Amino acid sequence: MVVDNAVGILKNKYNIGDVELAFVAGSGLSFALPDIENQVEVTYESIGLPRSKVKGHSGKFVFGEHNGKKIVFVSRIHYYECGNIEMVRLPFEIVAKLGVKKIVLLTSSGGINNDFRVGDIMLISDHINFTGINPLINIEKMEFTNMGDCYNQEWRSQVKQIALDNDINLKEGVFVQMSGPSYETKAEINMLRMLGCDAVSMSTAFDCVICNYLSMKVIGFSVIVNTFSGKDDKLTHIEVLDNAKKASSKLKTILTQLV
Repeated sequence: MVVDNAVGILKNKYNIGDVELAFVAGSGLSFALPDIENQVEVTYESIGLPRSKVKGHSGKFVFGEHNGKKIVFVSRIHYYECGNIEMVRLPFEIVAKLGVKKIVLLTSSGGINNDFRVGDIMLISDHINFTGINPLINIEKMEFTNMGDCYNQEWRSQVKQIALDNDINLKEGVFVQMSGPSYETKAEINMLRMLGCDAVSMSTAFDCVICNYLSMKVIGFSVIVNTFSGKDDKLTHIEVLDNAKKASSKLKTILTQLV
């Protein structure tokens, strides 16, 4: 009901038609999004969705065009904000009803791989959902979603070529989602490193599962905004936002050419 009502408002009040491509930006990564024209901003509150509690997250849809392509920027509703997995699904279910078949997921992450440095961009090859919950639990139409190519391999090959053509050092690796909202302990980081994880954040694996269920082609980027040195690192959300902004120009080049 919430999804149908929101889609109705978007179509009738804001005159939103079919959309081809969606982007989901993590903390501080709005600077990496492609430039769009004819912007229409719609706050989540105005269509019956909850307002974001997290600094750096807009809590709105932004519709527009880039070189004639219809695009929407999507703000996440985090599980740690609401404790309701059905709420987490809502933005994706709404854009799916608007026709989106391709989606780009961006997340600001901690670098677990010892070779990673702040400012690195990691193309996500696969993920581990370490939250203890699957975002499809209790979904209305129950299906066993295939996750074998959850971050589309063909699309990843195109991105790697774009990075090569622009002399951008693009990493690739396995991403892990923890539930948050606390950062990871040293012991947790050591465990994740032993499991073969390269980067960690509090979102994105959920997004990927939901979007694959909704038959979208998915690609994901993890921007390294801090690393775990094993010392007494004291990470703040402000530092995350600042480091994400610094890394955004390289990612924007990739995403603009990807469109």
